[in-house]
Amino acid sequence: MSVELSNLAVIDMSAFRNGENTERKKVANKIYNAAHNIGFLYLKNTGMPYDLLEKTFSVSNNLFKSDNKVRIPFCTNRNHGYTAIKGEALDPSKPADLKETFTSRNIERIPSGPDYWPNPIFEETMRNFYKHVRLIASDVMSAFAIALDMPESFFEEKHTGLTQTLRILHYPPVKDISEGQLGAGAHTDFGTITILFQDSKGGLQVQHLNGEWIDAPPIDGTVVVNTGDLISRWSNDFFKSTPHRVVPRPAAMKNGRLSIAFFSDPDPDVIIETFPRCITPENPQKYVPITAGEHIQKRILASQTKH
Repeated sequence: MSVELSNLAVIDMSAFRNGENTERKKVANKIYNAAHNIGFLYLKNTGMPYDLLEKTFSVSNNLFKSDNKVRIPFCTNRNHGYTAIKGEALDPSKPADLKETFTSRNIERIPSGPDYWPNPIFEETMRNFYKHVRLIASDVMSAFAIALDMPESFFEEKHTGLTQTLRILHYPPVKDISEGQLGAGAHTDFGTITILFQDSKGGLQVQHLNGEWIDAPPIDGTVVVNTGDLISRWSNDFFKSTPHRVVPRPAAMKNGRLSIAFFSDPDPDVIIETFPRCITPENPQKYVPITAGEHIQKRILASQTKH
């Protein structure tokens, strides 16, 4: 069951990017509250150039239409390359996901050339897009730091790119689906935050605290942001890591769907220790310190035990 869009804030980043400290603090608190209340929000006026976004979608769409996409098969060690449709099951209790992907982690350090990229235009576009989406992630994490009364650079210093990942997701047209099969099965993200750009087809759903599924449709000029498992632990569960999924919609089943996700995770050796502001008599400290690398590995292992 799903309900119409509700409780997902749409936050204007203009004042945060260009305003005075008082205005920036107001925006930071809105982001902070949205991350606490449901763990999902929309941002507008983020600074992402519209022409670059359009080009990135176009170049990505061209890749998935081409046989060239299989030239760079996914490499687990580098977290880079192409994964075919039904090559992943985010919810292992359901049939494999109806999507194909191209993933690039730590993109600034991936070598150039045909051994790593399906074509030069795709490489150039992804590198350019990555630089801009990193700035959006940096602004969101700076807002967290301001709202938590920490140095504004707290998160930026811990997210240098080692485990920041860009992923292009294509949900091809389908005529028939198996019972329970989804574009992407219900899951939470493992890391700090995710930045998601959607095309116009729709299908993203977020699980409300009451268990119902909320549609999170595309809104022109916005990007979706959600908080993940790691910052939920970091904040003593104050920030929500909310299950979400992609369900097949008629337009997507007929013409396909495309989205672009950026996963911002801390460097592996960063120590995840509960923020003091998130420890209260009503919410005592729940977690012992752990490195980001250990946390991510535990989450991966936990997901594998569901098979």
